[in-house]
Amino acid sequence: MERTVTTEATARRETAPELARVDLTVTAGGESAATARAAVDDRAASVREPLTTVVDAADVRTTGQRIESTGEVFDPRVDDAFQATVELTVDCVPETAEDVVVAATDAGATVDRVEWHPHESVCRRLHDDALEAATERAREKAERVAAAEGLAVGSLREATTTDSVGGMQSIVDEALFDGGDTAFQPTPITVAASVECVFDLE
Repeated sequence: MERTVTTEATARRETAPELARVDLTVTAGGESAATARAAVDDRAASVREPLTTVVDAADVRTTGQRIESTGEVFDPRVDDAFQATVELTVDCVPETAEDVVVAATDAGATVDRVEWHPHESVCRRLHDDALEAATERAREKAERVAAAEGLAVGSLREATTTDSVGGMQSIVDEALFDGGDTAFQPTPITVAASVECVFDLE
């Protein structure tokens, strides 16, 4: 009968966030759907203009548009018959996130949230490093178990992994301006890899 040992381990790697994403909402009203749409388009353009003094125009993206009857909207933001909304996302480096927020709010936009992320390639590299370290840690645990029984650890028979990325914080609405000097100082991003390994015993 073949003998095996199963162990679990987790390893983590950290990195500073390299990207920031600012989600904005622009809202306008009108007595018809057409006038509401025209009004929100004008307002969105007036928000985009100052943002392009902080980031490239290509980094300001329209991510959503809708026109609704205010009678069907919970807590509408306008008093008109129709409410039109444009959602914008601004990609920038963390150092300019505060400038983006100030420019957007000064232009009349609502800041929904600010999020920080690492580059995808960095995430992959850190994940690979963490997974390698977790697997090695699992083998070390298996070796301790095997040694207690006078055995040795052989080949890795099976591995199941679980990954997570933590610390990708977001700041929402009022918290943007209640966080003091630390509101735009994100903490490091943590990439974790957990592994359950089944090793042969010899």
